[in-house]
Amino acid sequence: MIEARVETFVLLLMAACAVALLVKAVPVPYVSALALAGLVAGLILGRGQLQLTHALILFVLLPGLLFEAAFNLSWRELRANLVAVVGLATLGVLLTTAVVALLGHAALGLSVPLAVLFGTMVSPTDPVAVVAVFRRLGIPARLTNLIESESLLNDGTGVVLFTVALAATESAVLGPVGIAWEFFRLAAGGLALGLVLGLLLSFVTSRIDDFQVEITLTAIGAYGSYLLAETLHLSGILAVVAAGLVLGNLGRPRAMSPRTQEAVTLFWDFVAFFLNSLVFLLVGLDVPWAEVRTELGVIVAAALITLLARAIAVYLVLGLLHPLPWRISFRWQHLVVWSGLRGAIAVALALSLTERNAAFGSIRALVYGVALISILVQGTTIGPLASRLLKADASREPQPEA
Repeated sequence: MIEARVETFVLLLMAACAVALLVKAVPVPYVSALALAGLVAGLILGRGQLQLTHALILFVLLPGLLFEAAFNLSWRELRANLVAVVGLATLGVLLTTAVVALLGHAALGLSVPLAVLFGTMVSPTDPVAVVAVFRRLGIPARLTNLIESESLLNDGTGVVLFTVALAATESAVLGPVGIAWEFFRLAAGGLALGLVLGLLLSFVTSRIDDFQVEITLTAIGAYGSYLLAETLHLSGILAVVAAGLVLGNLGRPRAMSPRTQEAVTLFWDFVAFFLNSLVFLLVGLDVPWAEVRTELGVIVAAALITLLARAIAVYLVLGLLHPLPWRISFRWQHLVVWSGLRGAIAVALALSLTERNAAFGSIRALVYGVALISILVQGTTIGPLASRLLKADASREPQPEA
């Protein structure tokens, strides 16, 4: 059994390398191509020895991915988008959940508790494919930062909302005040813990000049902050994001030598490539085809509902900023809507639900289907859409006089 899993693991690495080389010649985002490759392999070979589990995603893959993104996120650029990011990651997540829950209950026939849980599962976004495409096209840094920053925070708030909704479903004790307090406690506690750990590790790295030790300390920041927060019943995701932001914007430039900074950056670039390769290949490889075929029409409807909910949340939240200095242009809002891919977080929450209670098994196919449709459809079309809108913006700029 172990030998078979190792063989599968090596084959996945080979597939990741092959796809990474192939997409250089084809205008398809890397992670979309990975999911498609996993999808084809799953159809041909069946579900493999390495299957996605709730623990694998949340405790192995996710902390590294979140930390790398936060570590490389510029606080200076984040400040320009902070109001929009916080609005989308809080009010936007609540609106998305509410719309999906309402339409999921009315149109898909889900029970109210299950519709709410489904809404919380598809509210977090995964912009990996989008950000890579934007950087290649030369999209303005502020828009790229907005999409990446929002995803980092809405991952945390979405999971917190899911945790609170699940607790409320299983216990009649929590009232509106209790739900609000639990949400605040999980989110604020996770951010505070990550901030403290990031500052502590930045101080320690300032006293050391050994790039191997300092790389190890950043890995401790990624996985240690997540595990400690989860142990204390706080938001592990928000703890990782806060720790990564502090270490990337304070610890790296002020406490690390140039040689160490280069080594740490290269290390986390590789970790992101490695973990993203695994997670998107496994998402495609582990699709429960029997359930998907049975629920195909419902899955397509769920994907449309999720996209509609995303559009309502983005246009409403960013529309409130229009008269303010932090406004986001309407063309950019289109890209923010279409960039709302669903990925590893949604799948992890669905798996946690089905592992916890077999009665929730019907929701797994819906979440897998919504994630795959967004990765394959939105992920492969965001590039042409961004190029078109960018050209439209350029054509509206005043031309220099002859």
